[in-house]
Amino acid sequence: MDNKNNQKKAEDTKIISFPNLGERLIVKGLDELGNRNFRDAALLFSQAREFEPENDEVCMGLVVSLVELEYYEESKELCQEMLNKGIGDYFQLINIYLMVLLQLSEHQEMVTTIEMLFEENQIPFDKEEHFEKMLQFSKRALEDKKEEADRQKQQLAEELKEDELFEGKTDNEIFLVISKLTNINIRPFIPQIEQFLQQEQGHPFFKTMLLNILTDQEYNEEVTLKKFSKAKSVIPKELAGLKETEFYKKVTSLTEAEISQKNPSLFEMVHSLIERHSFLLYPFEPEPESLPVWAAAYHALAEEYMAGENISGKIADIYLADEEAVEDILSYIKEIEEISYPII
Repeated sequence: MDNKNNQKKAEDTKIISFPNLGERLIVKGLDELGNRNFRDAALLFSQAREFEPENDEVCMGLVVSLVELEYYEESKELCQEMLNKGIGDYFQLINIYLMVLLQLSEHQEMVTTIEMLFEENQIPFDKEEHFEKMLQFSKRALEDKKEEADRQKQQLAEELKEDELFEGKTDNEIFLVISKLTNINIRPFIPQIEQFLQQEQGHPFFKTMLLNILTDQEYNEEVTLKKFSKAKSVIPKELAGLKETEFYKKVTSLTEAEISQKNPSLFEMVHSLIERHSFLLYPFEPEPESLPVWAAAYHALAEEYMAGENISGKIADIYLADEEAVEDILSYIKEIEEISYPII
């Protein structure tokens, strides 16, 4: 009986749309647009789109309202959607779209769009000169932007050349230097970078950052680096990404299979540890046959963090790993954990 009453109450409280509500919203929206009440117009057209999502008047009214309100990102997205779906007057919409791109300083997209219009003969004869001027303006803006970026990079490079990159610097200062190197050609600074990579006391976090920059810039010469009392020579261009290494993929996969369904929060902690330590160890990797031991050690460390007790023996059995080997790796990753990330 109660279920029937509840059902009847639910049916009684259902919202019933007024007849022709979509049309009434459009008319009201057009009125507000004509009166330059753009915020109210945008609200009304947004509501009308729920009834007629591809109506020309609704979409054009909304995009005009958004432009007038200077909501340029939203205007751009709506223009792109309308162009893809063929909604509204094409040439009118293209004009709005280009104006929005201009406001967003997206000159490359302007160049691409205008060149496409010329290639497809979409521009009326009497408008060609206007669009040609707009095209040249956008190209000049891109050239100016590139020249300014090049000038800033050159200035930054000159500033870095005037001082030692890493010698006598705090962690925060080293981080700032490496951040600057990300944006310029790193090759003139290779001697100082190699010197830092080969210093035992250099923080492994910073060494990985530098190695990533060398990789991103496709540096194709051999460099040697030291981490955790080990040395290794690599060619940055040929290095696999950190998350593509066998160590990261295999250890993550092994722990995920054992933990993720049973205890998602525990796996989240394990995954965080693996990710953090992979960054510090990179490009060094343990031997493939030891990876189940590493997986067990990370599982054991996360359990210890969460439960406060060491159950590495039980966990070693789960991964078919030797208990003593798991204890050794557990001690090692605790040492890595103490190094952690520099305070920057």
